[in-house]
Amino acid sequence: MRLAALLAVTLALAVPAFADDATESPSLLEQIRPGGRVEQWRGRLAERGVEPYLVYTGSMWSNVSGGIRTGTEFDGYLDTGFDIDLEKLGAWRGLGLQASLHWFQGRKPTELLVGASLAQAVNPWEASNAIRVFNLYLSQRFGDGGVVRVGQLAVDSDFMLSRYAATMLNAAFGDLPSQNVNLDVPVYPVAGPGIYAASGLGEALTGRLGVYTADTAPDTAGNHGFEWRLGNNAGYALLLELTASGAPGGLPGAYTAGGCFASVRQPTWDGNGLVHAQWAGWLIVDQALRLDARGNPAVGVFARFSWSPDDGRSAITIYGDAGLNVFGPIRGRPEDVLGFAGSVGRYADAFRRGEQPPSGGAAALELTYQIAATPWLVVQPDLQYLIDPIAAGATDAIVIGLEMVLTF
Repeated sequence: MRLAALLAVTLALAVPAFADDATESPSLLEQIRPGGRVEQWRGRLAERGVEPYLVYTGSMWSNVSGGIRTGTEFDGYLDTGFDIDLEKLGAWRGLGLQASLHWFQGRKPTELLVGASLAQAVNPWEASNAIRVFNLYLSQRFGDGGVVRVGQLAVDSDFMLSRYAATMLNAAFGDLPSQNVNLDVPVYPVAGPGIYAASGLGEALTGRLGVYTADTAPDTAGNHGFEWRLGNNAGYALLLELTASGAPGGLPGAYTAGGCFASVRQPTWDGNGLVHAQWAGWLIVDQALRLDARGNPAVGVFARFSWSPDDGRSAITIYGDAGLNVFGPIRGRPEDVLGFAGSVGRYADAFRRGEQPPSGGAAALELTYQIAATPWLVVQPDLQYLIDPIAAGATDAIVIGLEMVLTF
């Protein structure tokens, strides 16, 4: 009842009034704007090269059937930081500094209620309750879109990205689970030392290359962002992606091929030896199927596939997902997005023998609706069906969620 009431109030405030021959009336929420003094302060800082940001995400997740047990968990997530244009402070052209920290508050609904792997978490922000330094790096821009970043970085900020998959909330649609679970490279919620470079390689081709530590340390409350290791004993991870853009039939799309190689020395899952290197490869397709009157995507689809060898250390060998986005599905709500997607992953044989998960893999289905209530508030009701959670005794689960994102 609480979820239904909150959603009803949000929809009532967000949906504008219509008149056939009149200008649309702004909703009550659209008339509420952040403080003018704050905006003036931000404007003065931007003129001096400093651009702060703060985003707060509040969410409620209810497991209504299956999993480990039914119940509801409330979570909060704070993401804040700043970008500094060092050129405006007297440095050379194109030099910048980015710093951010985050704080997840609450408990993990996936672990407590569902029993799924955190690579398939119902809440993408689930992490240990800690205030943690995340990205902290210098960047140098070159020419038309070229960039180099050096410092503490997160791989999933630059690699394995899909425009249309980003609408979904389940963590499986973020960085690929086959890479997230198999390797210990820097991904949310823990970043690590690395070097990243990207550049256009022609009118329709972009290349991305990154080298990072392969030991970022576990996500624990005591890890405040600097518990990673660096050096030959920790190993290094090399990531490479090539993205080609095109417009078959006048419909824009992006097509990515990528891979990762890590020089690690890890014991096998069954404890019968060591694995001295790990690798994975992936393909990603983002394709518009229909455009609106402004030439923007009205319907878009995505598909991703990754493969890792069953080398005795990989937990997931094959992973795939696909989904559909419909933009502006309701008349007068052009910024809203309706999304549906599914994912499936297969566990490696050695992982199954060592960890004994209840089945050979796991899958998820998600239906979501992103409501752009105002430029500073997004509300997203969400429905997920988790198939074969990894925890012993867990059954297929149905989870209802509501996420609210406030941008200051």
